[in-house]
Amino acid sequence: MIKLVAAVRRRPGMTHAEYAEYIEKVHGGIAVANKLTVRKYVQNHVLDSAYGAIGDVGYQVTLPRDSVTELYFDDLESMGETFAHPYTREVVGPDGVNFSDQSAALSLLVEESAAEAPRSGTGTVKVLHFLKAADGLAPEAFQKGVRRAYEDLLADPSGPARYVRGHEWNTALPGDGMAAYFGGAAEQPAYDAYSALWFDEADALTGFRAHQQALADHAEKHGALFQPSLSFFLLTREVVVFDDLADGGTGA
Repeated sequence: MIKLVAAVRRRPGMTHAEYAEYIEKVHGGIAVANKLTVRKYVQNHVLDSAYGAIGDVGYQVTLPRDSVTELYFDDLESMGETFAHPYTREVVGPDGVNFSDQSAALSLLVEESAAEAPRSGTGTVKVLHFLKAADGLAPEAFQKGVRRAYEDLLADPSGPARYVRGHEWNTALPGDGMAAYFGGAAEQPAYDAYSALWFDEADALTGFRAHQQALADHAEKHGALFQPSLSFFLLTREVVVFDDLADGGTGA
């Protein structure tokens, strides 16, 4: 199972509320009408966000996001079938100009870890943390180091783990993430991974800030694994457009 991810900014002249309603009701409806080989389709509507790091003189990541799309496929071959299909080329793709600032789109192909399902509750917020590996750090060392750091932090019930209701890890795979389809500019950073953390609504920012500080403390002791100035996080509301994996399939 692989996942194609696109972080999107709304087109000029459109409010965030208009954008969120359009992608859920109109664009989502287009996708449901013909799912092709997509096994699961999730939209993450951005509620709040932060880019770069405290202490930066200016923004190094200058393109804010309004949503993150997650599309699940069985494999690369099935993904290729969807993007080669006339329905995608003639219906789904052309609808993008109605809501997306396509030059700002950021896309990547990832492999999702086994997700820890959010514990029962209402109003949970999903925080997506996009990470750019530290300069000179080999991909294998980055993946191993960051996952170990996350595991250590989440294993400590007295730390930020007390806020976390669920966690999922997403590792970037080789490839351009269908950049030509989504329209993103080549000069954007290439992200190496992102995590998804679920929190109760009242604790979302407090919980993530505790998690972020714990990662910074870990870096001081063990060395930097990612570049805070080129990383960013999004507080989102998850909208599952459809999920054909729920009845026996798996996203792991």
